[in-house]
Amino acid sequence: MRTAAPVRTAFVAAPVFLLLGVLGMKLGWKANPDMSWTVALPLWTGAHLAYIVGNLAMFAVLATLWTWSRRSARSGVERGAVTAVAAVGAVGTVAMTGQMVIDLIVGFRAGQRSEMKAISQSIHDLPGFEAFFYGTVPALGLAGVAVLAIAVAVRRQASAWTAAVFLVGSVCIGTGITALMIAGGAAACVALPAMVRGTATESRPGHQVAVAA
Repeated sequence: MRTAAPVRTAFVAAPVFLLLGVLGMKLGWKANPDMSWTVALPLWTGAHLAYIVGNLAMFAVLATLWTWSRRSARSGVERGAVTAVAAVGAVGTVAMTGQMVIDLIVGFRAGQRSEMKAISQSIHDLPGFEAFFYGTVPALGLAGVAVLAIAVAVRRQASAWTAAVFLVGSVCIGTGITALMIAGGAAACVALPAMVRGTATESRPGHQVAVAA
């Protein structure tokens, strides 16, 4: 049995587009504060669009890992636990995607880079926006994927090394340090495609292969 092509695509696209977003923002936008607005705005826009595509694909990854882990759960408690993790991860993914959309709006409203701070602050001052879209909530997306990746590895639906590499990569991304974010993104680009490829192998004794619906 083989994993559906759209699922395999999501496992490749999610880390690649997120890494492109990191590179655009960290090495392009932040590293060049004096960049002309005619170049800076397209860079800002492109990086955030890459983040959005990556997060939408990561939502598909989250849903797929939840499906695999739920199918292999050995009790109602275990099914409830992985569903709770998936729900938390989904909230985090929505928050991160919302953050990117808000940032795009800020960029489109600004006439130059120096105007962005005031526009951004006016949005951040709205009740609940700062806490939900820019607090710890967005980080729950990758955290949920990492926990579910470990769950499927424990049930031998994915190689343990892929879950471990993704876990380390997600922690690196969460630090906010440029070099570690890039390294973590690269690690995710290795781990997630390998994880979904592993599900395409034939079932072996003691090894259950799940195919996402």
